[in-house]
Amino acid sequence: MEKGDIVFLNQLISSLENAEAKLEEAYKKKDYENFNQSKKIMMRVQEEISGMIK
Repeated sequence: MEKGDIVFLNQLISSLENAEAKLEEAYKKKDYENFNQSKKIMMRVQEEISGMIK
């Protein structure tokens, strides 16, 4: 894996962590629209990470 790939993976992980925090906040506030948006972001990031490590 190249250095650029590692940097990109770190960015993806950071995005995943941020989306997780927003997901939790939306859940507590019962804000279902933002909950679903955060969930979709997390799923896309997870797919991107999975594609890179294969």
